[in-house]
Amino acid sequence: MTTHALRWPRTPHELVVVVAVAWLLFGPGVKAAWSQMGEPARQVTVFGVVAVPNAKIMDPKLKAIAPQLRRLLPNHGFKLLDVQSKRLSAGQAVTCDLGGGAASAITLIRPLDENGKVQLRCELLQDEVSQLATLVSTPANQLFFCDKTRPDGSRILIGIGAR
Repeated sequence: MTTHALRWPRTPHELVVVVAVAWLLFGPGVKAAWSQMGEPARQVTVFGVVAVPNAKIMDPKLKAIAPQLRRLLPNHGFKLLDVQSKRLSAGQAVTCDLGGGAASAITLIRPLDENGKVQLRCELLQDEVSQLATLVSTPANQLFFCDKTRPDGSRILIGIGAR
């Protein structure tokens, strides 16, 4: 039986070579593990909008996204209900008041997944009780919407962005 003893590098040059070889062999895995531990926080913005069918109103506060809203729901009018923005780490949430005891809660699940997307949990609450929840993976800096039709025919749009 043959045994080989490993000896610790004796010179700085040998140490550099050992570190370089270790990085080449284990670098990507080590890098991935470190990136999971030190994941960045995200600035998450959530806003609630009521969309009323056959109305022409456009809340002036929504001017910047009016074209997107009109493409999303043509022949609707739009009024901003609330907007909230908060820097979140994984597991933290930001809520937005939708009126009448309704709220949306957006929880940051992962600031960056293996596909380079932000993972969020979007939840609709009524009197602090969850009514609907969905998981979303989206690129950073991209606005997306969730919506729910109300009994009166209007719709609640929840706009979400993470950067």
